[in-house]
Amino acid sequence: MGQGPLRVMFIMLIAASTAACGTGAPNPPPSLTPSPTPSPTSLPAATSYDEFAASFCSAFEALFGAVGNPDTAAWSEPSLALDAAVAAHDGVAADRLAEQIIGELESGRRDVAIGGGWPPGAPVMDQLDRVFVAFEAWTTAKVALAKGGPGAIDPQVAFEGAGGVEAWHAMFEAGRAMSSQRPGEGHHCANVPIGI
Repeated sequence: MGQGPLRVMFIMLIAASTAACGTGAPNPPPSLTPSPTPSPTSLPAATSYDEFAASFCSAFEALFGAVGNPDTAAWSEPSLALDAAVAAHDGVAADRLAEQIIGELESGRRDVAIGGGWPPGAPVMDQLDRVFVAFEAWTTAKVALAKGGPGAIDPQVAFEGAGGVEAWHAMFEAGRAMSSQRPGEGHHCANVPIGI
């Protein structure tokens, strides 16, 4: 895990921010409120590096599918469509798209919870979960902007307020610390351009 994605993440967040429409907290519908903990899963927790790595890759596939690729700042189709709904002040479309995006993020959080069962990888997954929660806050802020509510805030502010930037930093730090406990050279994900 290198520094490239971190640098691009800041550019991505700045470039994608929508102008704030006011101050205060967003007022998303209850169904779009980010959950504080990973959703329960009946799947067994990871007990090995290989199982951890598989969950890590699945989680990043969900992240890329939901919001886009942080390494290239290429937004996903649902995220681009949500931006268009914000620009059009189409709250109905924004609700529908946010439900899809948050559903994918929650799927990723379940992968994160599974991967966190391997003790050396748990700190990485803890921080990755915070990134997912921050992107959920980012998404709900966009819905509030689309609806033009008086409590709408800038999505980047929502992301940062949820600890997304700190979690992104901490995830890479935890990955470096974990590298001495993984076997071999590590694992490169098959479907997303990232490794652990």
